[in-house]
Amino acid sequence: MTAPSLLPPLIRPSPEAAMKVGVLANPKHARTMRAYARLVEVLKRERITYRSATTTPQWPGTEQTSQLLDWGANLIVVLGGDGTLRASAPVLAAARVPVLIIPTGTANVLSKHIGIRSAGYALKLADMHLGSRSMPVCHVPVNEADCFTSTGSRREHFVSLAGIGGDAIAISENARLPAALRLGVLGYAYGASRALFTPLIKARLKDPHPASPQFEGTTVTEVWSVMAAKTSRPAGPIPVFDHAEVGAGKFEFLAVELRSTQPGDRLVEWAQIGWASVNRRPASHPSMHYWRGTELSIRLEAPAPVQLDGDLIGDCRRLDLRAGTTSLAVLAPN
Repeated sequence: MTAPSLLPPLIRPSPEAAMKVGVLANPKHARTMRAYARLVEVLKRERITYRSATTTPQWPGTEQTSQLLDWGANLIVVLGGDGTLRASAPVLAAARVPVLIIPTGTANVLSKHIGIRSAGYALKLADMHLGSRSMPVCHVPVNEADCFTSTGSRREHFVSLAGIGGDAIAISENARLPAALRLGVLGYAYGASRALFTPLIKARLKDPHPASPQFEGTTVTEVWSVMAAKTSRPAGPIPVFDHAEVGAGKFEFLAVELRSTQPGDRLVEWAQIGWASVNRRPASHPSMHYWRGTELSIRLEAPAPVQLDGDLIGDCRRLDLRAGTTSLAVLAPN
């Protein structure tokens, strides 16, 4: 099945509907408030009615988004990173209200993937389209993750990336840095370097609709990490997932099945994987096992950390992933 186009027909609000913009801002970074001030200038110049809400660690955005929609917002502007968008995504998808991302977070994986390279670029996009009657959009599925912990299970949502094991440990190591040092790709690289030598975990992988005979039915394996991606470059300029597409109906899954346990051997193996990735052939390394699908259940012998779109969810013994059936309409470049 081919991935849907990233640029479907324009959204055209009805002529009689006055535009009301809800602004959801994560004030964690100073650059968020600078971008907010510039956005307000655009909104006032276009005489657009707006209302703002800020997130907190306890209230990351779901409730605020619902309140903005109840107020009557027919466009939501998210000033933040992947985590802020993740919190608001299921509400926005259910309401079928378009969203403009102004990326002011740490990694901003989704916005970069759809061509919004910076907050300044997003503000230019806002200046071009907020006063018009049509907006070019791409449709981004909102995926589901059921996380089973020692205290029970809960359902989470994510847009671009999920990982259990070493990938989540890398993000947790980055989170230990002072906020000023979490420099996107550099911060992730630091975290990854700290996680390279973590012990392997025994995992039982079950894909009910496997596209690869290698993962038909249930497979028991020892892994460094298992990931599900909708973006090709989740951690920087190197394409780790050649066949991942943000608008696709399927994930590209990756099980990193390292062969080495000694530090020296492990370092050599990682260097080989890095070289294969730099040369755009990560699947050529025998430790990198890729396949595509819409669902995956990951069961572990012992709990391991889980991350969704760069947010640490906690230690899970089981993680069930499903490709989304609802989607966000995200304002995107032509």
